[in-house]
Amino acid sequence: MISSTNALSASSVDNANGITDLDSMTPLWTPEAVIPPEILKLPAPLSFFRILRYLKVQRRTGWLDHGIRVETAESIADHMYRMAVMCLLAPTEEKLDSRKCAMIALVHDLAEAVVGDLTPMDPVGAEEKHRRERETILYLANQLKSVNPSASAELTACYFEYEEQTTAEGRFVKDLDKFEFLLQTAEYEMDVKARIESKDVDIKNFWYAKEKITHPLVKEWTNQLIDERTQVLGEELHC
Repeated sequence: MISSTNALSASSVDNANGITDLDSMTPLWTPEAVIPPEILKLPAPLSFFRILRYLKVQRRTGWLDHGIRVETAESIADHMYRMAVMCLLAPTEEKLDSRKCAMIALVHDLAEAVVGDLTPMDPVGAEEKHRRERETILYLANQLKSVNPSASAELTACYFEYEEQTTAEGRFVKDLDKFEFLLQTAEYEMDVKARIESKDVDIKNFWYAKEKITHPLVKEWTNQLIDERTQVLGEELHC
Protein backbone atom coordinates (compact mmCIF):
# COMPACT_ATOMS: atom_id res chain seq x y z
CA MET A 1 0.00 0.00 0.00
CA ILE A 2 1.03 3.60 -0.45
CA SER A 3 0.58 6.08 2.33
CA SER A 4 -2.57 8.11 2.75
CA THR A 5 -0.68 11.18 1.58
CA ASN A 6 -0.12 9.52 -1.78
CA ALA A 7 -3.40 7.66 -2.17
CA LEU A 8 -6.19 9.06 -4.30
CA SER A 9 -8.48 9.52 -1.37
CA ALA A 10 -8.71 9.01 2.36
CA SER A 11 -11.50 6.51 1.76
CA SER A 12 -9.63 4.46 -0.80
CA VAL A 13 -6.56 2.28 -0.92
CA ASP A 14 -3.92 1.79 -3.59
CA ASN A 15 -3.65 -2.01 -3.67
CA ALA A 16 -0.78 -1.85 -6.19
CA ASN A 17 -3.13 -2.21 -9.13
CA GLY A 18 -5.35 0.83 -8.84
CA ILE A 19 -7.59 2.86 -6.61
CA THR A 20 -10.36 0.84 -5.03
CA ASP A 21 -13.34 2.62 -3.53
CA LEU A 22 -14.01 1.15 -0.10
CA ASP A 23 -17.33 2.85 0.49
CA SER A 24 -19.80 0.44 -1.08
CA MET A 25 -22.66 2.58 0.19
CA THR A 26 -21.74 5.48 -2.08
CA PRO A 27 -24.62 5.68 -4.57
CA LEU A 28 -22.61 7.01 -7.51
CA TRP A 29 -18.86 6.89 -8.05
CA THR A 30 -17.32 10.14 -9.31
CA PRO A 31 -13.70 11.15 -9.99
CA GLU A 32 -14.00 14.03 -7.52
CA ALA A 33 -14.90 11.57 -4.76
CA VAL A 34 -11.60 9.68 -5.00
CA ILE A 35 -9.11 12.34 -6.08
CA PRO A 36 -7.44 13.76 -2.93
CA PRO A 37 -8.54 17.25 -1.87
CA GLU A 38 -4.96 18.48 -2.04
CA ILE A 39 -4.90 17.66 -5.76
CA LEU A 40 -8.43 18.87 -6.44
CA LYS A 41 -7.56 22.34 -5.21
CA LEU A 42 -4.49 22.70 -7.43
CA PRO A 43 -4.73 24.82 -10.59
CA ALA A 44 -4.68 23.16 -13.99
CA PRO A 45 -2.57 21.75 -15.50
CA LEU A 46 -0.67 20.97 -12.27
CA SER A 47 -3.61 18.96 -10.92
CA PHE A 48 -3.66 16.96 -14.16
CA PHE A 49 0.09 16.30 -13.96
CA ARG A 50 -0.24 15.11 -10.37
CA ILE A 51 -2.97 12.66 -11.33
CA LEU A 52 -0.81 11.27 -14.14
CA ARG A 53 1.68 10.10 -11.51
CA TYR A 54 -0.65 7.25 -10.55
CA LEU A 55 -0.12 5.69 -13.97
CA LYS A 56 3.55 5.30 -13.05
CA VAL A 57 2.99 3.61 -9.69
CA GLN A 58 -0.10 1.45 -10.30
CA ARG A 59 0.67 -2.09 -11.44
CA ARG A 60 -1.39 -3.87 -14.06
CA THR A 61 -3.89 -6.02 -12.22
CA GLY A 62 -3.80 -9.10 -14.45
CA TRP A 63 -0.19 -9.84 -13.58
CA LEU A 64 -0.77 -9.49 -9.86
CA ASP A 65 -3.84 -11.73 -10.02
CA HIS A 66 -1.73 -14.43 -11.70
CA GLY A 67 1.19 -14.43 -9.30
CA ILE A 68 3.61 -11.93 -10.82
CA ARG A 69 5.37 -10.13 -7.98
CA VAL A 70 4.52 -6.45 -7.37
CA GLU A 71 8.12 -5.36 -7.87
CA THR A 72 8.20 -7.17 -11.22
CA ALA A 73 4.75 -6.31 -12.56
CA GLU A 74 4.62 -3.57 -15.15
CA SER A 75 2.84 -0.30 -14.45
CA ILE A 76 0.01 1.13 -16.53
CA ALA A 77 2.43 3.77 -17.82
CA ASP A 78 4.93 1.06 -18.86
CA HIS A 79 2.25 -0.55 -21.00
CA MET A 80 1.08 2.65 -22.68
CA TYR A 81 4.57 3.98 -23.34
CA ARG A 82 5.72 0.91 -25.27
CA MET A 83 2.48 0.96 -27.26
CA ALA A 84 3.05 4.62 -28.15
CA VAL A 85 6.55 3.93 -29.45
CA MET A 86 5.22 0.99 -31.48
CA CYS A 87 2.90 3.46 -33.20
CA LEU A 88 5.89 4.94 -35.00
CA LEU A 89 5.72 1.80 -37.16
CA ALA A 90 2.12 2.37 -38.22
CA PRO A 91 1.94 1.36 -41.93
CA THR A 92 2.33 4.48 -44.08
CA GLU A 93 0.79 2.73 -47.08
CA GLU A 94 -2.49 2.60 -45.16
CA LYS A 95 -2.24 6.34 -44.52
CA LEU A 96 -2.45 5.77 -40.79
CA ASP A 97 -1.58 8.89 -38.81
CA SER A 98 1.25 7.65 -36.57
CA ARG A 99 1.03 10.73 -34.34
CA LYS A 100 -2.67 10.13 -33.74
CA CYS A 101 -1.96 6.45 -33.09
CA ALA A 102 0.63 7.42 -30.47
CA MET A 103 -1.79 9.85 -28.85
CA ILE A 104 -4.50 7.18 -28.70
CA ALA A 105 -2.02 4.76 -27.13
CA LEU A 106 -1.07 7.34 -24.50
CA VAL A 107 -4.64 8.09 -23.45
CA HIS A 108 -6.45 4.77 -23.93
CA ASP A 109 -5.84 3.73 -20.30
CA LEU A 110 -5.51 7.24 -18.90
CA ALA A 111 -8.68 6.93 -16.83
CA GLU A 112 -7.06 4.10 -14.86
CA ALA A 113 -5.00 6.73 -13.03
CA VAL A 114 -8.19 7.42 -11.07
CA VAL A 115 -10.42 4.38 -11.66
CA GLY A 116 -7.69 1.75 -11.29
CA ASP A 117 -7.04 -1.23 -13.56
CA LEU A 118 -10.29 -3.10 -13.02
CA THR A 119 -10.62 -6.66 -14.30
CA PRO A 120 -13.52 -9.16 -14.49
CA MET A 121 -12.33 -10.44 -11.10
CA ASP A 122 -13.27 -7.13 -9.46
CA PRO A 123 -16.76 -6.62 -8.02
CA VAL A 124 -17.34 -3.64 -10.32
CA GLY A 125 -19.34 -4.71 -13.38
CA ALA A 126 -18.29 -3.97 -16.95
CA GLU A 127 -20.95 -1.30 -17.50
CA GLU A 128 -20.01 0.53 -14.30
CA LYS A 129 -16.31 0.21 -15.15
CA HIS A 130 -16.83 1.89 -18.51
CA ARG A 131 -19.00 4.59 -16.93
CA ARG A 132 -16.30 5.42 -14.40
CA GLU A 133 -13.67 5.58 -17.12
CA ARG A 134 -15.82 7.86 -19.30
CA GLU A 135 -16.56 10.13 -16.38
CA THR A 136 -12.87 10.33 -15.55
CA ILE A 137 -11.83 11.18 -19.11
CA LEU A 138 -14.47 13.89 -19.34
CA TYR A 139 -13.40 15.24 -15.95
CA LEU A 140 -9.72 15.38 -16.93
CA ALA A 141 -10.49 16.92 -20.32
CA ASN A 142 -12.61 19.57 -18.62
CA GLN A 143 -9.70 20.39 -16.32
CA LEU A 144 -7.52 21.10 -19.35
CA LYS A 145 -10.13 23.07 -21.28
CA SER A 146 -9.34 26.40 -19.61
CA VAL A 147 -5.62 25.92 -20.17
CA ASN A 148 -5.52 24.43 -23.66
CA PRO A 149 -8.88 23.80 -25.37
CA SER A 150 -7.33 22.00 -28.35
CA ALA A 151 -5.44 19.59 -26.08
CA SER A 152 -8.63 18.95 -24.14
CA ALA A 153 -10.53 18.17 -27.33
CA GLU A 154 -7.76 15.94 -28.67
CA LEU A 155 -7.58 13.94 -25.45
CA THR A 156 -11.32 13.29 -25.55
CA ALA A 157 -11.39 12.48 -29.26
CA CYS A 158 -8.48 10.04 -29.05
CA TYR A 159 -10.01 8.23 -26.09
CA PHE A 160 -13.36 7.72 -27.81
CA GLU A 161 -11.76 6.73 -31.11
CA TYR A 162 -10.22 3.84 -29.21
CA GLU A 163 -13.25 2.98 -27.11
CA GLU A 164 -15.74 3.14 -29.97
CA GLN A 165 -13.36 1.86 -32.68
CA THR A 166 -14.53 4.54 -35.09
CA THR A 167 -11.24 5.11 -36.96
CA ALA A 168 -8.50 3.05 -38.58
CA GLU A 169 -6.07 4.48 -36.03
CA GLY A 170 -8.26 3.39 -33.14
CA ARG A 171 -8.52 -0.13 -34.53
CA PHE A 172 -4.76 -0.36 -35.15
CA VAL A 173 -4.01 0.72 -31.58
CA LYS A 174 -6.55 -1.81 -30.27
CA ASP A 175 -4.49 -4.55 -31.89
CA LEU A 176 -1.29 -3.02 -30.50
CA ASP A 177 -2.88 -3.18 -27.06
CA LYS A 178 -3.34 -6.93 -27.45
CA PHE A 179 0.12 -7.41 -28.94
CA GLU A 180 1.88 -5.46 -26.19
CA PHE A 181 0.01 -7.58 -23.66
CA LEU A 182 1.24 -10.75 -25.38
CA LEU A 183 4.77 -9.35 -25.64
CA GLN A 184 4.83 -8.78 -21.89
CA THR A 185 3.37 -12.24 -21.34
CA ALA A 186 6.16 -13.82 -23.39
CA GLU A 187 8.79 -11.77 -21.59
CA TYR A 188 7.58 -12.99 -18.21
CA GLU A 189 7.52 -16.58 -19.50
CA MET A 190 11.00 -16.37 -21.05
CA ASP A 191 12.72 -14.54 -18.21
CA VAL A 192 14.89 -17.14 -16.47
CA LYS A 193 15.01 -15.32 -13.13
CA ALA A 194 11.25 -14.84 -13.13
CA ARG A 195 10.70 -18.54 -13.88
CA ILE A 196 12.93 -19.61 -10.99
CA GLU A 197 11.26 -17.23 -8.52
CA SER A 198 7.71 -17.81 -9.75
CA LYS A 199 7.48 -21.54 -10.43
CA ASP A 200 3.76 -21.58 -9.81
CA VAL A 201 2.96 -18.73 -12.22
CA ASP A 202 1.09 -19.92 -15.30
CA ILE A 203 0.01 -17.23 -17.71
CA LYS A 204 -0.33 -19.36 -20.84
CA ASN A 205 -4.05 -18.71 -20.90
CA PHE A 206 -3.32 -15.07 -21.78
CA TRP A 207 -2.35 -16.18 -25.27
CA TYR A 208 -6.04 -16.33 -26.18
CA ALA A 209 -5.59 -12.69 -27.17
CA LYS A 210 -3.63 -13.66 -30.30
CA GLU A 211 -6.85 -14.84 -31.94
CA LYS A 212 -8.35 -11.37 -31.53
CA ILE A 213 -5.61 -9.59 -33.49
CA THR A 214 -6.75 -8.72 -37.01
CA HIS A 215 -4.24 -6.28 -38.49
CA PRO A 216 -1.79 -8.11 -40.84
CA LEU A 217 1.32 -6.30 -39.56
CA VAL A 218 0.47 -6.92 -35.91
CA LYS A 219 -0.32 -10.55 -36.75
CA GLU A 220 3.15 -10.83 -38.29
CA TRP A 221 4.76 -9.42 -35.14
CA THR A 222 2.72 -11.85 -33.04
CA ASN A 223 3.92 -14.83 -35.09
CA GLN A 224 7.53 -13.67 -34.71
CA LEU A 225 6.98 -13.44 -30.96
CA ILE A 226 5.51 -16.94 -30.80
CA ASP A 227 8.52 -18.28 -32.75
CA GLU A 228 10.90 -16.66 -30.28
CA ARG A 229 8.96 -18.06 -27.33
CA THR A 230 9.07 -21.55 -28.84
CA GLN A 231 12.83 -21.38 -29.33
CA VAL A 232 13.53 -20.07 -25.83
CA LEU A 233 11.17 -22.35 -23.91
CA GLY A 234 11.56 -25.39 -26.18
CA GLU A 235 7.82 -25.93 -26.32
CA GLU A 236 5.05 -25.22 -28.78
CA LEU A 237 2.28 -22.87 -27.80
CA HIS A 238 -1.03 -24.70 -27.39
CA CYS A 239 -4.01 -22.68 -26.28
